[in-house]
Amino acid sequence: MPDYLIFTDLDGTLLGHDTYTYTENLELIRQLKRRYPIILCSSKTALEIKDLQKKLGLVDMPFVAENGAYIYFNSFYQFQSPVRQAAITEALQRLRIQYHLNFQLFSENTSQQIAELTGLSLAESCQALQRLYSEVIIWGSNPQYEQQIIARHLAKNLHIVHGGRFSHVLSTACDKSIAVRWLQQFYPAEAVRIGLGDSENDIDMLKACEHAVVVKRPYKPVLQFAHNSVYYTRKMAPAGWKEGLEYFLQQ
Repeated sequence: MPDYLIFTDLDGTLLGHDTYTYTENLELIRQLKRRYPIILCSSKTALEIKDLQKKLGLVDMPFVAENGAYIYFNSFYQFQSPVRQAAITEALQRLRIQYHLNFQLFSENTSQQIAELTGLSLAESCQALQRLYSEVIIWGSNPQYEQQIIARHLAKNLHIVHGGRFSHVLSTACDKSIAVRWLQQFYPAEAVRIGLGDSENDIDMLKACEHAVVVKRPYKPVLQFAHNSVYYTRKMAPAGWKEGLEYFLQQ
């Protein structure tokens, strides 16, 4: 069996989309982490991911936060986006005023409001607000129009990616595929990468891996993209995570 690097999204992939549950995946995680790195690769903040690592038994594993804007390998090797959240927030607020848009930003909400919007606990919502290198957009009444305006007029050093619930703006120097390649330098060249995801912001990461698992999602059509080795799960998260991983690991 080859050496594997496992890169996984969280919400809607390893965690249930609405429930954030993961307990049925703990036994497989326990077995795999003895042999392979399990790298959480998410739009979540570093604080959120570190807390989840404790719950999943993955403390001290590398991780990717804020869609690749922050990458942690160990205390000596880390990557940080060249653009901070404050600059992104200011740019989006200018566009909102200039084009009379009505989207909101995560940073403009309280932890209580984020908890009500997402279903996270109050403590988890506080962690979700601790963004350093990206901003989250909560679309208004006409999201398609607002997305077109922002895509057309966003500063050239920024780009927008779409997750399962929200859209995220960050530096063009960062995305999940760049994170995969940056972390690869610390592992043997022959290590085989398996990526697991469910949303548009996972596509670049999945394409950067030799094998891709696309987890079925509840409210949108299954994610489609070109890949030489992709498995589409029959089950949704969290069960789809185990189904997809076992498909490749048992080959």
